[in-house]
Amino acid sequence: MGWPHGLRCVRSPERPRGVRQVMVESRAGNRAEAVRPSDHDRCAECGHVVGDGWVLYKQNPDSPQGLIQHFGGTIKAGPVEPRPDRPKRTIRDFRYPEDLAVFFHSSCAPAIKLSQKMQEELADLLAQALISDYEKTVTRWAIVRQFTSDESDPPRYQAHVASTKGRRVFTMGRAEWERLRTHEGQLVEIELTRTPSEGVEEAAAVIASLAAECPIHAVRIEIWPYNVNDRPSPSNLQDYLVVESLTRQVSLPMFAEKASTQNSQKLRKHLREHVFIVSDRPEKGRREAKARALERIVFMTT
Repeated sequence: MGWPHGLRCVRSPERPRGVRQVMVESRAGNRAEAVRPSDHDRCAECGHVVGDGWVLYKQNPDSPQGLIQHFGGTIKAGPVEPRPDRPKRTIRDFRYPEDLAVFFHSSCAPAIKLSQKMQEELADLLAQALISDYEKTVTRWAIVRQFTSDESDPPRYQAHVASTKGRRVFTMGRAEWERLRTHEGQLVEIELTRTPSEGVEEAAAVIASLAAECPIHAVRIEIWPYNVNDRPSPSNLQDYLVVESLTRQVSLPMFAEKASTQNSQKLRKHLREHVFIVSDRPEKGRREAKARALERIVFMTT
């Protein structure tokens, strides 16, 4: 997606190697106006230091009825850090003129009310995207039913399962996952055992759940819980992320601290030797994993 009209990306030369500050610069006539917060600027909503991700609104000099949104953030070329714990806020509407020329955290920025015409155009685009995604999903799963109806003795695999941070987390040995991958689109059985609460197994599942919230590399899959009286459809598919190589993707000391565990050699070894299949979206309420269970599923890469 291109930059909005009148905005362009610039890079700050003051950041340490591996970290760059992305910001925008507005142009008024032939004069360029750089916009970025100082180290002391605070969010006009919550009062905390602005930091790495920010938004600022200014009046459009060419159209008094319009606003120009300036935004920026830090891109770190290194291990991912956990998301900071910030209280969820109810986003309020933009107030004129109090909200002009002040900085907000990206998560605190007030909402701009769009014109009726723009709302209708965005709603139309969203509807088209949803219909397209629905049709692709139906096509992707159309051939699955004919392969599963006659399978009475599907291959069986083992995994641990935990429920953490509202997400279901399956832990599989790397070799077990590689074997399971060869049966994509086919009926398989997963013999599940609750993840041990002692040792590094549960802590590793928590770290995988935390990592799923962050911008890491992960393969997306859809899982259909097999039902002989039903067929796969967008309404009964579950979205999961296949998370692996966590020791190379995340700042493990920081994630271990957030998971209330030690960054030990045993933990690092466990993370290297296992693959974690994490539900894409957390569920409300507490869902306890059963001590033992057997599930029949079909999965597809999206």
